[in-house]
Amino acid sequence: MKFMDNKTELEKMKAEIESKQEEKEKYEKKLVQLQNREKELRKMASLKERKKRNHRLIERGAILESFIEGASGKSNEEIKGILRKAFQKAH
Repeated sequence: MKFMDNKTELEKMKAEIESKQEEKEKYEKKLVQLQNREKELRKMASLKERKKRNHRLIERGAILESFIEGASGKSNEEIKGILRKAFQKAH
């Protein structure tokens, strides 16, 4: 009778081990999904920040350009020179 109890107990333990292994695999899969979601959210946040910065730069460039006569026909170096002179006079 003792042998049967040990065998039954061993089978129960093996079943519990298998159950815990399945549970572990389920949580590992969920972890990978959450890590992928985190990467996706970080990427989206980065893109949003980049778009926000680009918008700000374009707006400010347009504002500065509106104060420079004939700005669309000037090179970047010419614009830089004009702005350098303008800001030197301000100091």
